[in-house]
Amino acid sequence: MDYEKAINNLHNILTHEDKFAEINKSIFDAIDTDNSGTLEREEVESFVKSLLVGITNDEEEEYDQNERHRIVFGVLDENESGEITLDELGKFLRELFKEQIKELQDASERMKRKAASSLNEGWNRNNNNVVYDDSQGAAGYNGRINEDQ
Repeated sequence: MDYEKAINNLHNILTHEDKFAEINKSIFDAIDTDNSGTLEREEVESFVKSLLVGITNDEEEEYDQNERHRIVFGVLDENESGEITLDELGKFLRELFKEQIKELQDASERMKRKAASSLNEGWNRNNNNVVYDDSQGAAGYNGRINEDQ
């Protein structure tokens, strides 16, 4: 995965109001199947179910799904009107995108550290057959050539 590209794309969406408004409206319209201009509980429930297809276990209890839908709707329905407006969805998407950027940045850093660690280990093992124990820092160099390789 190209973490930097994903981060930049999300950042671009968040910093360009026209792009964000277009995406927000597209998602809202996709969920608003009755074209009422607000999202009712059933529409959100149907949308969440379609998002979770293939992710949830088929044996998952009905209670768990109902609880998940209740929580999602409660988060989206900021003013507790029983309906979700375009603005409420927009606020939720902004926070979701920001959180996703943080997650991607963390994953990118983990991948960089892992790659650097692998490179370091390879260098320590294969650097001209010189024995070097990185755990001892500079003191780990014993000046000998590893004859076993």
